[in-house]
Amino acid sequence: MPKLKIALLFGGVSGEHIISIRSSAFIFATIDREKYDVCPIYIDMSGKFWIPTITDPNYPDPTGKSETEFSQEFNKSNQIESPIDPSQLGKHGFTSAFLGLHGGAGEDGRIQGFLDTMGIPHTGSGVLASALAMDKFRANLLFQSIGIPVAPFLELDRVQSDPRKVLLNLPFPFPVFIKPTLGGSSVNTGMAKTAEEAITLVDKIFVSEDRVLVQKLVSGTEVSIGVLEKPEGKKRNAFSLVPTEIRPKSEFFDFEAKYTKGASEEITPAPVGEKITQTLQDYSLKCHVILGCKGYSRTDFIISDGIPYVLETNTLPGMTGTSLIPQQAKALGIDMKQVFTWLLEISLF
Repeated sequence: MPKLKIALLFGGVSGEHIISIRSSAFIFATIDREKYDVCPIYIDMSGKFWIPTITDPNYPDPTGKSETEFSQEFNKSNQIESPIDPSQLGKHGFTSAFLGLHGGAGEDGRIQGFLDTMGIPHTGSGVLASALAMDKFRANLLFQSIGIPVAPFLELDRVQSDPRKVLLNLPFPFPVFIKPTLGGSSVNTGMAKTAEEAITLVDKIFVSEDRVLVQKLVSGTEVSIGVLEKPEGKKRNAFSLVPTEIRPKSEFFDFEAKYTKGASEEITPAPVGEKITQTLQDYSLKCHVILGCKGYSRTDFIISDGIPYVLETNTLPGMTGTSLIPQQAKALGIDMKQVFTWLLEISLF
């Protein structure tokens, strides 16, 4: 049986560019080479597409390299002299695109819509589910609508609202947690204990973002749990994994805690008891379904007084060898090579 030609898209213009490079190194090394020929396509920070010109592409080890150092080595080892016009991607004969992107334009539906226009199937969720999951305000409204606990929240719009007035008259008490409505990976997020701190943080976010989510801070145990889909015929069988407890050494699970080695302790399976585990599995699957996710997702929670409060769902979660979904799959005896095969097979449904 001939191998299928797969494009691995990675990098991108979001703040999670370097994380995408790390995730995709693992994806590139793990995909079943007996079934697939993989062509890594690097999207640089300016949005240019760089595609190897050799028949057996390389993916350099990104460990310890800056974005510039990695891109130079990637282009040199793959004999790339100039970027391609993205509109020509459909002419390269790819059966599917594996999305190794994270955050921003890689996760919010834009690249998904582009690939749909090109007629190239892709792993992960479609345009609508990707956009809804990235929009934390609208995702929270959906979660509430199906009875999943959500901490009190509201949204500030840079153009339509008076942030100072709202923050001085919040309908719920401080402390609060503040983050860009459309942000990813805890970039520009933070806690505010007073209205003055909240105003300062919101002003900082409004420099680059138009919408900000303000939410009552719920303290407790931080956990995250993935959902995978397994193809059965032409149907997708979605199931929850086991939760991971996250114990950040900083005040909360921010960007540094997520991606700096040793900045947090991760325990899989989480020692939260059978009842809470079952509730988390039920809630994560419901979040996956209500958003319309496809292939896989990962949902984050805070457990407070025995109640899991949903934080957000990620449609393209981190996929390094030590990321949460690989940890959870390993705990259940599921091989990530098999998971990637499932994702690629489902992309062709």
